[in-house]
Amino acid sequence: MPHDLSDAILPHLAHYAVGMVLRELGEESRVLGSGTLVSIEGRRGILTCGHVAERYERLPEIGLVRFAGTATKRQQRILSLGDTKTMIVQSSNSFEDGKEVLDLAFTALPPEIASSLEAQGLFLSLETNRAKMEEWASTREKSIDAVLGLVEEFSTPSFKEGREFISPMRGVLHSGHVTARENGLLTLKAMEYNRPQLPKCFGGMSGGGLWRIYYDESEDDPSIAAAMLCGVVSWQIDDTNLACQGWDRIDQGLVPAVRQNLPL
Repeated sequence: MPHDLSDAILPHLAHYAVGMVLRELGEESRVLGSGTLVSIEGRRGILTCGHVAERYERLPEIGLVRFAGTATKRQQRILSLGDTKTMIVQSSNSFEDGKEVLDLAFTALPPEIASSLEAQGLFLSLETNRAKMEEWASTREKSIDAVLGLVEEFSTPSFKEGREFISPMRGVLHSGHVTARENGLLTLKAMEYNRPQLPKCFGGMSGGGLWRIYYDESEDDPSIAAAMLCGVVSWQIDDTNLACQGWDRIDQGLVPAVRQNLPL
């Protein structure tokens, strides 16, 4: 993949990506994880990992970091969780213990909160995403896989400035290729040229969306042909590989559970 394709990938993913932060007054704020703004059959909310949702589901509020701001300032807001509803399918904090676990969750947002977020971003329709995946399933176009999420190792403590909650959190665009598939669990392997810039620990990226990016390559202007969500980051295997919940686990495990337990 040409390096400058990252400039085209980043703004696309930024429309959907969010980071979650725990505010602790008098102490350093902590990165809880990452997520993707999605719509499931009309329900707008945050798709993330089960073990990330377990960290925030009983909190009164969290800091929500958006990546779709300007280059110098991210968008931050306080998300009250009182009127949200979280569906955790399963949860695991360990790759070895969680290989068979659907480590997925969805937090449905009230219409007024979803609409305010949509004013500055987008909710990915999982139904449209499913159709796009089926359409591109047999394509031979060049592709790369990428994740955008918070990384705690690269972030600094949050603070309050007037009425604004400021999160000097650093998002990382991690690109590579899915190299293994086992029972709906995917392994994302980093590209060699990315390794020097990667953190030792990807803590904070759990819950971030894994995207398949198809691109057209030319010498002067490589461009994105299509982009679709194909998974959710769950655990770090080592300094190069991330384990991800694949699309089949989202489509066949999470979506039916949301349909049944979070009625419209």
